[in-house]
Order: sequence, then structure tokens, then C-alpha cells
Amino acid sequence: MDDFYLIAEVKGYYNTDGSVIIKSFSDFPEHFLELGKVIINFFGKPKELIIDYTKKVDNLLIAKFRSFNSEEDVSFLIGEKLYVSKENLYELPDETYYIHDLEECDVFIDGKFFGKLKEVLRMMFNDIYLVQKDDGKEIMIPAVKEFVKRIDQDNKRVILDSKCKMFDEYEN
Repeated sequence: MDDFYLIAEVKGYYNTDGSVIIKSFSDFPEHFLELGKVIINFFGKPKELIIDYTKKVDNLLIAKFRSFNSEEDVSFLIGEKLYVSKENLYELPDETYYIHDLEECDVFIDGKFFGKLKEVLRMMFNDIYLVQKDDGKEIMIPAVKEFVKRIDQDNKRVILDSKCKMFDEYEN
């Protein structure tokens, strides 16, 4: 499943016709409305599900998969993660990145290696970068323009402002 990208999870039944409630992990859940197919991990192998329709009902995202016509048909899907292939990823606006493109980036401050970006924590107001230093210590840095000078996606590098050194000092 390494060649696929997590976008959502099936949360529950919507009604008796086999439609389900989807929780999108994307900042752009409307993209789900345009997809024709998704991938699930079916006993360790990717399995394609064709989407008959998707719609928004109040704050819910609803999907109906082809050949799944009852609650019984979709029961095994509840809790399953939904993925897309690279060609079906939503094209992001400038200066916006997928989490999977940021994780494992080398992090630099003042031109010096600072650590590896291990995880992006999703918070209410802004994301937090969890950076692991060579000594194993983890530092949390807010992912805001004040601290992030540049992201070089091609070379897997995140360049931080020198103000971020204060987070390392705070951890000591």
C-alpha cells in the first residue's frame, strides 16, 4: 500500500442502500466528490472500489460504492481507510504540501542540519512539526510562516528560521 495515499475513512452506515459516511482527512474534502474510485487494503492487497456517487448531506460526506447495496454488503468497510493513487491526488495550491511529502524531510536551521521531520501533528489553529534530533530528542515546532522559511520539496528539506532554536533550548 506504499504507492497509495490515505485520504479518508469509512465511519458508518448512512442508510440501508449500502451508502456510507466518510470522514475525509483532507483539507479539501470536496475533492472526494470528484473521485471515481478509491483503494482499500483488502487482506494486505490493494482493492479498487468504484464510486457510484458521493454527496454532502449537512456536514456529512456520503459515498455509495458499486455492487454494495445493503448494510450487510458494506459492514466490513466500517473503519477501513480509503486511499488514492498518486494520479488521483488533489492538486494543491502553492505553498501547500501533503503531509506524506513533509515527513522524513531533513530540517535545517542557519544552514545546519537540525533533525528529521518525523510527524506532522494536526491541531486546530496550525500544524505542529515533530522534529527528531540525532540524539533522539523530539522538538515540536509550530508550522507557521514565522518559523518556516522555505520548504524544498524536491530535495526533502525544511528550512526553519533561526528563531526556532528557542524550541530546542526550551526542551533542555
